[in-house]
Amino acid sequence: MKQRRKMKLKPALLILFVVYILFTLVKQQITLNVLDKKLNAAITQVNAAEEENKKLNNQIKYIKTDEFIENEARQKLGLIKKGEIMFIDTAKDAQNSSN
Repeated sequence: MKQRRKMKLKPALLILFVVYILFTLVKQQITLNVLDKKLNAAITQVNAAEEENKKLNNQIKYIKTDEFIENEARQKLGLIKKGEIMFIDTAKDAQNSSN
């Protein structure tokens, strides 16, 4: 009788062990998939930040150039170089003041 009970118990324990192992493997695979998605999202975010950083560094370099400073002085301050003549479009000014 005890022998039969032991015989029936071994396959049941083996089945439980296999089910536990399978459950653990599936759970770990799901966790790995979630972590992989988070990693890919983080990599994408880092790449976007690096690209933005490059653009900003290029903009800083351009702002420090004489060309940028000259353009800003001409457009915003109305400055001109020696020997240049500034023409003012009076029709444009009259149109702006009538609106």
